[in-house]
Order: sequence, then structure tokens, then C-alpha cells
Amino acid sequence: MVLPLVMVLTLGYRLAGWAPLAVAGHVLLVGYIVTQWPRLPWLPRVAVGVASVLLVALPWHSDAPLAAVFDGFNQAAWFATFLAALSFLRQAAVGSPLVRRCGEVIISQPPAKRYATLSGGAYLIGVLLNMAVLNLLGTMVERANTLAAAGGHAVVRDVRTRRMFSAVIRGFGTAPLGSPLSITLAMILSLVPSVDWRVVLPLGLATTALLLAFGWVWDQAGAPRHLAGLVAAPRPPSGGWWTILRFAALVMAVFLAAVAVEATAGVSLPLAILLTAPAAAFLWMVAQRRRKGVLRAVLLSAANLRRGAGEQFGGMRTEVCLLAAAGLVGTLVARVVPAEALAGLLASAGLHGLPVALLVFVSMAALPQIGLTPVLVATIILSAMSHPEIFGLSPTLLALATMSGWALAIGSSPVTTSVLIASRIAGLSPRLVGWGWNWRFTLGAAGMLVVWLAVVDAFLA
Repeated sequence: MVLPLVMVLTLGYRLAGWAPLAVAGHVLLVGYIVTQWPRLPWLPRVAVGVASVLLVALPWHSDAPLAAVFDGFNQAAWFATFLAALSFLRQAAVGSPLVRRCGEVIISQPPAKRYATLSGGAYLIGVLLNMAVLNLLGTMVERANTLAAAGGHAVVRDVRTRRMFSAVIRGFGTAPLGSPLSITLAMILSLVPSVDWRVVLPLGLATTALLLAFGWVWDQAGAPRHLAGLVAAPRPPSGGWWTILRFAALVMAVFLAAVAVEATAGVSLPLAILLTAPAAAFLWMVAQRRRKGVLRAVLLSAANLRRGAGEQFGGMRTEVCLLAAAGLVGTLVARVVPAEALAGLLASAGLHGLPVALLVFVSMAALPQIGLTPVLVATIILSAMSHPEIFGLSPTLLALATMSGWALAIGSSPVTTSVLIASRIAGLSPRLVGWGWNWRFTLGAAGMLVVWLAVVDAFLA
């Protein structure tokens, strides 16, 4: 139960500004990483190792190493806290009949609508479930896509596997752009204080719509129409859209509650989300048990949270260690490499303004393909460009370029968690699912997004 204590101490420091609370949270976070080390896969171990090397080397490269370490661990604890607080929503959603019903409605659509509902559903449900939506929809797809359901035609089953899993991965990949509860938005608002979420979030939602529409057109253009008559179209369940609208209303209610806390308490939106999420999750769990009476529903929900705490927080070790290490590394690198020096280097190469944003976009999309996690790349970039005006950028354009590149990386890199989960469920190679199925789509979407970023830059100028 160390991680919940890190969350409480970090939130306390953000609210009260008392440094001992932060330091206590830092110590506990290090203790959490140490205790989880034997069970960590290689990627977070490498990230933690890099962070450790930078800590050792920092005194020789910084005039104020203690301040840099304090800021770095603040960022690490903040990212860990974000995951811990939102995990309550994920725990409530996993056991929700509404979520399961949404999944059933989404996968039962006819072929012409299936991509749109799967990609849109992966985005929408992913706002609350995060990675768990891949397990939910991926498992549903695998169970529904049997040889019998394909009319005994193996080729139909294989084509359905490719199209349906691609839809889920690409839809989930838009979360950095369109989710107000994503770590991406929280990271951007934390590392680049001049970004206004009221401007960035609508643009992110518009970009999400563009990517989802582009994906649907791409899917329809490549649909094997010669196989269409082999299997009868399924009949979707009645009342399905009402179920999806109810879930969308639930997502909106959580976000609006956070906005209300932001307005009344005078805190940032990410902090308001973290203060709101555990309470919203508990109320949702109580509502799921309302037929048992209010008091019994409250007691059962509290008992469920207590029983599931070990699995809930222990199962986050990979994400927590990766994000914490990324927060620490990004902050330390930014302290060692001054923004003015980086801006001068880019300017000497003829990069200023929009070209810098496009470089950020390409870096975010390309570097995860060779093993660097999107969160690590984004943390380093945003920490180094925390004052984007030095680079001739508007904060909004920097944020949108980061979010757009992150979205493409999630749906294509064979080392990202989303592709690894989908490939495991489908029983296929991550390289096939990430690169084999999506490299053409990724290049096409990248071209569209370059044009879109140029259009946004023209309007912001």
C-alpha cells in the first residue's frame, strides 16, 4: 500500500506547498520501485537505470543539483500519483455492467459500421478504462471472431482479425489527443504551464475526429469486397446507442466534476481530476450496487476497494516505474541542456516556428519505433521546451504536435503496451500487428496531420 501513500503525500504537497510532504512522497516512491524491481520487465528497468545514472552524474553538470533532483522527483511522484488516482476509475469500470454492455454493442455491428464503432468505442471507453479497454474489447473480438461466425471461412476470420484489432488499436491511440483524463494532457499542462487546456482540448478532440474518420475511410478503401457475400451480417442488439450515450454521459460527468473543482478550488485541471477521480469511482461503484440499499452498497463498495487494492496498485508497477523514470529523466535533461542553447542549435539548422513543431511531431511518432517509450520522449521534449516562445512556437502548437505524434506511436510501435496487449490477445507477433498492419496507415495519417498542424499554425499566427 505504498503507492496510495505516495498519492496522498503528493496531492497534499500540491495543495499545501509544504516541502516535507513532497520529500516523504519521494522516499516512498523510491521504496516502491525498489520493492517492485524483481518483478519489473526489462523496459522499466532500463528507464530506471538511465535515471539512476543521470542522478549520479548530475553534480558535475548542474549548478544547483539538489534543486534539480527535488524538481525531478516532484515530476516523478506527480506522474505516479496520476496513475494511482485514475486507477480507481478503472477498477470501478472493469466491474460495470454498463461497460460490458457497451462492448457487446460495439462488436456486434455490421461490417460497414464495425470499424467506426470499434475505433470510436475504444477511444470512448478508453477514457475511463485506459489500457483495460484493450483487454475488454480485444477479448470480446477474439471470442466473437470464431471460425463458425465466419461461416467456416478461415480467410474471412483472418481479415476480420486484422480489421477489428486495427480499429481497436487506432481508436485507443487517439486517447492522447481526445481524453481529458489522459496522462498526456496532464504531462503537457504540468511541463508547459503556458498551455491552456480550454484551447488545446477542443483542438485535440477535432484531431481525434480527423484520425477516426481517416481510419474509417482507410478501412473501407481496403475492405475485401469479394468476401462480403460469404457471411450474413450480424444483427446488432436493440437499444445499443442508448447504452453508448449513457456511458458518454458518465465520462462527461466525471470531467465536468473536475472542471467544477478547478473553478471553485482554484487549482489546475490535472490536480482537480486527481482530486475528483477517486470520489467519482466510489460513487460509481455504489451506484452499481444501489439495489442492495444505500448503506449496504457503500459498505460493499468500500470492501471491494480494500480487497482489490493489492492487485490494483501492484499491477501498475510497469506503468508507474516507466512514468516516474521518464519524469525524472526529462527534468534532469532539461536542467543540463538549457532551452536557449537548444533553440540556438535548432535555429542554426534553419528550424524555427512550425518546422520545430513538425520535428517534435516526427520525433514523437518515430522514436518509439526503436524502443523509446512515448512518455519518455515527450517528457524530455516538453521539459526542454517548457518555454515554447523561445523556439518561435505557440504553446498550443507544441502541445498538439506532441499529442499527435504520441497518438501515431501508440498505434504502430511494436514495443508500446497497446500493441503488445493486442498482439497477445490475437496470438500474433507485435511486429505484424504494429508494423505489418499499420505502417501504411501511419504514414498516411502522418501526412494528413502535417497538413493539419500547418493549418492550425496559420490560424494561431
